[in-house]
Amino acid sequence: MSLRYRGADYEPCQNGFNYFEEVIGTYRGAVVTRRVATNAPSQHIDGLTYRGSKVK
Repeated sequence: MSLRYRGADYEPCQNGFNYFEEVIGTYRGAVVTRRVATNAPSQHIDGLTYRGSKVK
């Protein structure tokens, strides 16, 4: 599938995340779950700066 944004064509990346659903409680009688990824890549970027200061 090809997508277009502001005249630029691109192919969406297909991330094959494995995840499981974890029950974290109830809210107003409904069960609340969240999806936890098991093989997600790290999102930390080394050397990131914001307005001249290093970000941890």
